Amino acid sequence: MATKEETPETKPPPPAEEAKAPEEDKAVEAKKKREESEELTKRLQKLALERQKQSTGERLKVIQSDDHQSHLSGAKTFQELNLPKHLLDAIFAMGFDRPSAIQEEALPRILADPPRNLIGQAQSGSGKTAAFTVGMLYRTVVDEPPTTQALCVTPSRELAIQIFEKAVRPMAANMVGLKIQLAIKGTDIEKGQKLVAHIVIGTPGKIVAWLKNKKINAKTIKVFVLDEADNMVAEGGHRANSLLIKKHMPKYCQSLLFSATFPKDVVQFADKMIYKADKILIESEESLVLDIIKQLWIDTRNYDGGKIEFLADIYSLLTIGQSIIFVATVDNANKVHRSLEENGYTCSVLHGRLLPEERDSTMDDFRMGKSNVLVTTNVLARGVDVDNVCLVINYDPPLDRDNNPDFETYLHRIGRTGRFGRKGTAISLVDDAKSVDVLAAIESHFSKEGKEMIAQAEADPEALADVIEI
Repeated sequence: MATKEETPETKPPPPAEEAKAPEEDKAVEAKKKREESEELTKRLQKLALERQKQSTGERLKVIQSDDHQSHLSGAKTFQELNLPKHLLDAIFAMGFDRPSAIQEEALPRILADPPRNLIGQAQSGSGKTAAFTVGMLYRTVVDEPPTTQALCVTPSRELAIQIFEKAVRPMAANMVGLKIQLAIKGTDIEKGQKLVAHIVIGTPGKIVAWLKNKKINAKTIKVFVLDEADNMVAEGGHRANSLLIKKHMPKYCQSLLFSATFPKDVVQFADKMIYKADKILIESEESLVLDIIKQLWIDTRNYDGGKIEFLADIYSLLTIGQSIIFVATVDNANKVHRSLEENGYTCSVLHGRLLPEERDSTMDDFRMGKSNVLVTTNVLARGVDVDNVCLVINYDPPLDRDNNPDFETYLHRIGRTGRFGRKGTAISLVDDAKSVDVLAAIESHFSKEGKEMIAQAEADPEALADVIEI
C-alpha cells in the first residue's frame, strides 16, 4: 500500500536549491527596492539642492579673513574647481551635478593654495559633508606605507560610520590603495603598533586616546575637520577633547569646521581656536528651518493615559513609514520602546549604554527598513541621515545642561526628516507647563516676526492623520 507521500496527487518535497528560491526572490526584490530608493534619493537630492540654492544662497554671509581673496567665491560647476579626474568622476557618480549653495562658497576656499581655514554653516542636507570630504581627498596622496594626512572628528560613532560609508568611501572609489581607518569604540590598534591609514574618521575620545598613545602620527596631517562643529567646540559639548586634538595638529594644517547650527558665542570661540578662518554663516536664524517640515505640538495632559498612551495610539491607529522618537534619558528610551513593543509595534532602541555592536546592528536594521521606528536619545539628533524618515516625534522637549531650551538640538532633531525634498512632519508632545514654555521659546527663537512655526494639533490620533504629511 502506497504511503501518502508516494501517491501521484502529492509532489515530493523540492530539492534544497528550489526550496531556497522564494527566499532568494525576496532578497532580489529587496535589493531592487533599495536600488530604486537610492536612485530616487539621488534625483530628489538634485532638486532639493537646487531649491535650497535659490532660497538660501543669498542668505549665506561670507566673512573673509582678509580683503584680497574675493575671487575665491562662486564656483558654479565642479569643473571650475580643477579637481583631479578621479575625484570629479566619483562626484558625478554619486549624483552631484552642480555645487550646492554652501559648496559654491566653501569649495574654492577649501581647495585654495595656500590652504585656507574655514568655519562653514548651512542647512541640514545641504552638502556640507561632501564639501569637507572633497577637501580631505583632494589633499591626500596615496603613498606606501600610508601616512596619515586627513583627520575628521565627529560627535557620535553613528555619524563617523555614516561619513565613512556614505561620503568618503564612494568619493574615494577611484583612489586605488587609499586606506581609511575608523576610530570609534571597538576599533583598536595592537600594542606596539601604529596607525596605518591615509584618512582617520572618529569620535573625540578615541582620537584623543590614540594621539596620547602616539598611535597617530599627527605631524603628517594636512587637513583637520570638525563635523557638527558647534557641538564639538561648545562649552557643554566636546570642547576639551577638541582643543586637545587641535593642539596636536601641525602649525600649517588646514582646519575645516562645519555644522548646521552655529550660535554666536560658539563662532567667537571657534574663531579664536582656528587661525584666520574664513566664515560662511547663515544670516537669519529663520532660514535654518526647512520649510518642507510640518511642525506640530500636542498637549497630552488631558489624554487618558498621558503622552505614553497617546504615542502608542498614534502608532496603532496610523500607517506610518519610518520614524524617529527622541527622548531625554535612557530610562525614557527604554520605557517608550517597551510600551510600543507591548502594543505590538516593531521598533528598536538606541542610546549610549548599548554595546558598540548593538548600536551598529540597530542602525543597520533601521537603515535597511527591518525596523520602522527608532527610539533614541540625542545621540542621533545630529547629522545621521536615513532617507525615508517621514516623521520625527519629540517625546521629550530638547533641554541643555542647565535645563533651558536647546534651540540647536531641536533643529537637528527635526532635520532627521524632510531629507532631500521629501515631505516630513515633526510632532512635539507636551504634558506639563514647562514643555509648553520650551516650545514657545523655540518658536520665538527661530520665527523672529511672530509667525507661527509650530502649530497646535488636537490630541486625537485619528484626527492627526488629516493634518500630518507622512
